[in-house]
Amino acid sequence: MKAVHTPGLTELCWAAWDAEAEGRADVVGESQRQGQFDVITEPNGQRRFWFVCPGPCKALSAIALRPVVDGSPQSWEFDGNTAAPTLHPSINHVGCWHGWLQAGEFKSC
Repeated sequence: MKAVHTPGLTELCWAAWDAEAEGRADVVGESQRQGQFDVITEPNGQRRFWFVCPGPCKALSAIALRPVVDGSPQSWEFDGNTAAPTLHPSINHVGCWHGWLQAGEFKSC
């Protein structure tokens, strides 16, 4: 599955969830698709890779990127390429999907 850089992904998802809670079905489903991702830098300098799980749960998740500044016990190397990203090590979205993101492709183990 292709990884798709979606700037503002988290804001899009929060807006859709708010709309769903308000019963505004016109917004729901437009913002969260498998394989979407964004990289954000938090105020403390920690970078996070947010992604929509390529597995059946389609959950929005985040992983800490190196170097770790907030004490996260797990972190990943990111090559910085938003057109065709690579992360190391593999991503284990427990109970749903385990695989690699290499050269812009989510690949199951």
